[in-house]
Amino acid sequence: MPSSEAERLKDNNSGLKPRILSALVMTPVAIAAVWFGSPYFDILLFVFSAGMMWEWVRMCAPQSYNGISIVAAVALGVAMVMQIAGQPEYIPMPIAISVIIASARAGRSWFLAGFGVLYVSLAALAALWLRDQDHDGLLTIMWLFFLVWATDTGGYAFGKTIGGPKLAPRFSPKKTWAGLIGGMVCAGVIGGIITYFSAGQISWTIVAVSMFLAVVAQIGDLGESALKRHFKVKDSSNLIPGHGGLLDRADGMLSVFPVAFVIICFAGLALR
Repeated sequence: MPSSEAERLKDNNSGLKPRILSALVMTPVAIAAVWFGSPYFDILLFVFSAGMMWEWVRMCAPQSYNGISIVAAVALGVAMVMQIAGQPEYIPMPIAISVIIASARAGRSWFLAGFGVLYVSLAALAALWLRDQDHDGLLTIMWLFFLVWATDTGGYAFGKTIGGPKLAPRFSPKKTWAGLIGGMVCAGVIGGIITYFSAGQISWTIVAVSMFLAVVAQIGDLGESALKRHFKVKDSSNLIPGHGGLLDRADGMLSVFPVAFVIICFAGLALR
């Protein structure tokens, strides 16, 4: 075996152990927090979101990211408390202040910094609202979690097996159209399974929405890839051993949560 190939395999194998250990720790914690709900889910959501804003702003404003991140985290915490307290009319104020400060302090990347703070904040608030639904909060969040995981897994499996034309080579050279279709199929299967066991029959509306949300998840994934390419970084951070950063793990969730919120809140979508 050529030495370069041997070194590549050695690097891959050395990175596999921390990836597995990280997944074994993170997955049960995330599922437990979702299962038990408030305050465990709220705390985990805040910590995870604050970390993602820190990663995003660190790429956009490397000279002043700590100060911006603290302001953004405090603003998100205040907004989440307001939502939990049943005062949603006051939520725009702290979020707007954090976006303005991020934009003002980020220099040439002012738009991306402000957008990132807004994007992560809206996703966190949407997830909080979805989990706090009286009847289907737990079911809804589990549906979205498994939907995004199925999209990622199906996209990887179909893309690796079938190959074919690239989806967006400029931003993510490994993603293919076959992977996108495979992810949509797997997401649709998750929607069918969820409704079959929760309502006793398959809801084809939920299957269709699941496939649509798979596309939304892929858009979020590609968007984060484009952001990293723009700033010439491989990973958003090294917070998760073997996995990169929090943004690298949750890019699909960030895009799915706000869209799911709009569909459920304004279109009246129900899983059962």
